[in-house]
Amino acid sequence: MAPPTPVYSGKEIRHQYATCLEDPLDHKCSLRSLTQYECTFKVSPNNSTPAKIICLPFKRLFQRCLMPVVETVDGKKVRYNKWTNIEVTDETTNRDLLEQSRYGKDIEEFMEAEKELQRYMENLEREERTNES
Repeated sequence: MAPPTPVYSGKEIRHQYATCLEDPLDHKCSLRSLTQYECTFKVSPNNSTPAKIICLPFKRLFQRCLMPVVETVDGKKVRYNKWTNIEVTDETTNRDLLEQSRYGKDIEEFMEAEKELQRYMENLEREERTNES
């Protein structure tokens, strides 16, 4: 599971965390990566065989930085440093996933399974509505 991280656009991240990202050594930043999987099911049209699960890996990148924080406690300002995970994943992070030579066939199978699953679910929904009538 991904570490708790606020979700911001790339522009918001570059603005909000500019000092950390421009000088990572000063904030003791370290790059962390996490691999997650996007999965789908390949269903057989008549349920004659069990569904096949197809998963594709994708990376997420984070800068873990020591950030200065100021809070008010009992009416007094308290300053301290806190570790913060800043997601820096961008459109280039998973470029290797899109390369035909490496995952092309897997992506095709995944996308086709997604379409089949959508058709399957739509047919089930249609059948349920018909049976209710």
